[in-house]
Amino acid sequence: MIIESFIHLISSPETITFMIFGVAFGVFLGALPGFGATLGIAMLIPFTFGMDPNVALPMLAGIYSGAIYGGGITAIMVGIPGTSAAAATVLDGFAMTQNGQSTKALTTSAVSSAFGGFVGGFSLLLLAPILARFTLWFGPAEYFMLAIFGLTIIATVVGKSMLKGIIAGLLGLSLSLIGLDPITGEPRYVFGEILLLDGLPLIPVILGLFAFPQSLKMINDALSGKSGTLSGRKGMSTGPAVKIKELLANWKTMLRSGILGTLIGIIPGAGANIACWIGVSEAKRASKHPEKFGTGITEGVIAAEAANNATEGGSLIPMLTLSIPGSGASAVMFGALMIHGMVPGPDLFTKYAAVTYNYIWAIIINSVFLLFIGYYGSRIFARMANIPVKFLAPVMIVITLLGAFATRQLNFDIGITIIIGTITYLLLTNGFSAPPILLGFILGPIAEKGFRRALLISQGDYSVFFTRPISLVILALTILSIYSVLRLSKMKEDSS
Repeated sequence: MIIESFIHLISSPETITFMIFGVAFGVFLGALPGFGATLGIAMLIPFTFGMDPNVALPMLAGIYSGAIYGGGITAIMVGIPGTSAAAATVLDGFAMTQNGQSTKALTTSAVSSAFGGFVGGFSLLLLAPILARFTLWFGPAEYFMLAIFGLTIIATVVGKSMLKGIIAGLLGLSLSLIGLDPITGEPRYVFGEILLLDGLPLIPVILGLFAFPQSLKMINDALSGKSGTLSGRKGMSTGPAVKIKELLANWKTMLRSGILGTLIGIIPGAGANIACWIGVSEAKRASKHPEKFGTGITEGVIAAEAANNATEGGSLIPMLTLSIPGSGASAVMFGALMIHGMVPGPDLFTKYAAVTYNYIWAIIINSVFLLFIGYYGSRIFARMANIPVKFLAPVMIVITLLGAFATRQLNFDIGITIIIGTITYLLLTNGFSAPPILLGFILGPIAEKGFRRALLISQGDYSVFFTRPISLVILALTILSIYSVLRLSKMKEDSS
């Protein structure tokens, strides 16, 4: 099945074309500060509704790959990371630009990003099927505890405040309760609206959480005169490209960061924004000249970019097998799979094995496209950060509302996007984060069904959640994750 999927993928001109488009579109969005993979995937999901999943999912995977790399373009050119995953790239990348070596930094970033994508993709190909077999032992109690673990760890890591992260997660859980009761079939919180009996539609919710608030932010910035363009600055690439000899001299750094990025990606809630810093930290610790980091050396760019791109494959391992998205972008990919009728878990590697392996191979092959697009086109993409907000914001609004309407062709869905988007915008301006809301919305039904079915099977005995071995292990991991975040927050307070 693995080999057949690979052959099917590379022999389909339509799929390859959409994959290349996905990577290029992802790079474009990643290079625009404030956008990134999560928003890019959310914007295009509605337009994949009628597509063959063997075409749609590889394209969305391309957006994921391209956006993480694209964030490094503005980090290098203007010192402003397009995404949080490129924050560490600023240190040496922008310093190289100031030293007249921006082309070298950009091409180094392209090669390192592609390599990191390879490592993460192959790790996904090897580890996901093994972990998927393990999930066959799961019953309702295990799925309930797993959903709580996924919600807890995302809510505590995403955003600056753990409390606000948890509140956001609970808000998502509340939204998931709208519709018919999964056990009794009774309507809940529908207020007489027939269109709410099936619950809130996923696509308008995703667009309302990510695309619409970003559009409002751009409009607000333009009206207040804060920013004429997304970057507010202009950068010109100069100097030669990086030499192969220099890349080979840093192969250990590239491999180390690729492995670290994959491992960090597997941990739900950690993500590329943590991986890039750990990649640089470990490279600096192992280097013979640690004092040069931050002054403009290729090793610093390699360490950050290989690590953050490897998290893509890593973050999809728990999502595809355990239904726990490892990042905000993989949470939106979770929604994309569900829209195409594929629920993450063991069925992906049995019932939907052909599509799943097609998708995994696409992640690996997208790294090849990323290498060429990034190497030869990065200097062009860098100038996209200078697009005037007054032009970009209206286009974003139109695409977002069209996407909300496209799936069911109901004006009602446009209203949902506007209402949720406006509320989310207000929440974001007060320090809340959108990914925990989405996680609560997606994981809520899984948690509720698991909880109530487990109690039905055990005849109301709550000990079923604490006596089954796997359920108990997941509970311990949940408690450990909360303790770790609390400990880390206290350490930050003590050091400040």
